[in-house]
Amino acid sequence: MSSNNPLGTFILDFQTTTFEPDAKIANDVLSELQRRCELENQYALDPPMERAGWSFAKVFMSGQFVEKIRDRHGYEIEKSKGRKFDDRFVAWLASELKKRGCGANIKLAPEMKEI
Repeated sequence: MSSNNPLGTFILDFQTTTFEPDAKIANDVLSELQRRCELENQYALDPPMERAGWSFAKVFMSGQFVEKIRDRHGYEIEKSKGRKFDDRFVAWLASELKKRGCGANIKLAPEMKEI
């Protein structure tokens, strides 16, 4: 299912009112995916900026990591909501986080859409 063009870095907005527990769940899920893909140091969750009771952070995922996840979970990702792969991938990841009890909203960062 790999395409000819390698994927660039994925940048996601991570927004929540309960940063510490949600960030722990996100790190656990991403660490587990990374381990299954036999990779290391392929994602980062930035420290949050706090505003009006909300925490806003960025999640950076390497293109190689996203491609490996796509190779392993492509069927589930393709069934997710969205017209483009980027949107389906984010919908799938959001669903995986929600299953684990993460209440954060994640979406493609505006910087991603400009690339």
